[in-house]
Amino acid sequence: MQQLPLYAQNIIVFVTFKSSTGWYVADKELWFLDLRKFADAFISKGYAVPNPEDFSDRFNIPVVNEDTASAFLLCIQDCKASVNELKQVLEQQTYDHISDMVPSLYVNFDEKRLLSSYPEPASYEQFVPDGWIGLYGSWLACVPEEHRFWSSLESPFIGNFR
Repeated sequence: MQQLPLYAQNIIVFVTFKSSTGWYVADKELWFLDLRKFADAFISKGYAVPNPEDFSDRFNIPVVNEDTASAFLLCIQDCKASVNELKQVLEQQTYDHISDMVPSLYVNFDEKRLLSSYPEPASYEQFVPDGWIGLYGSWLACVPEEHRFWSSLESPFIGNFR
């Protein structure tokens, strides 16, 4: 894991791609899957967006979907986090606040859906690729038991994960 989770900056994301699953801890801005829709939302509200077709901040991938996921995930492979790494951060309490450790997004490239429980007004679910489903709500039950880094811990904060 290259960076620690940090509330509203580096978010925890569970990804399914080609039947493989895993956690990523990465800058929250990387996870707006359709950057064109994201830029258009600002433009439609009257905001100036300099260089709306410049996607260099995200590896020149304007839309992360089932076709571009392989390239995207390769670019962020250093952000991959194991269950043990996340569990260790939680156990050792090396986070600033427990909210740092609450997973924000579930991105399933195989089923073309994004589920968000991100608590800030970012609305990742509104900026999904065409043909995808984006929803806001609790999704932690979608995580297979062996990937639930929080499940074996005894902590008064575990309620944050339910």
